[in-house]
Amino acid sequence: MPLLKNFKILKASSIAESVIAISIISICALVAFVVYLNVVRLKKPLLFFAAKHKINAIVEQNISKQDYEDDSYSFKGYTIDKKVETNKLENTASITFSIKINDKTYTSKKLIPYHEE
Repeated sequence: MPLLKNFKILKASSIAESVIAISIISICALVAFVVYLNVVRLKKPLLFFAAKHKINAIVEQNISKQDYEDDSYSFKGYTIDKKVETNKLENTASITFSIKINDKTYTSKKLIPYHEE
């Protein structure tokens, strides 16, 4: 008999605690589902993100080598065209990249410092 009295120390969860726990789990599941749907319904192809990464590498290379000339880069699945406009008064160069993937064209603009040689 004394052993049975020790089990009365543990109390069962209340209905309010259960409702709160289910609400938190439901909200987490909803957020995960929304994120999943946004990734699945991505309108830009994966090559677009590879091209954006390559553009950042090209910009870093242009800054280090001070390359301010128009150029075209061809990679597997996409082409990047670079057009440079220099502003000597502000010592800046505006680079416009055109990414061509299949039949679609995307543009990206970058602003870098300009140094005369």
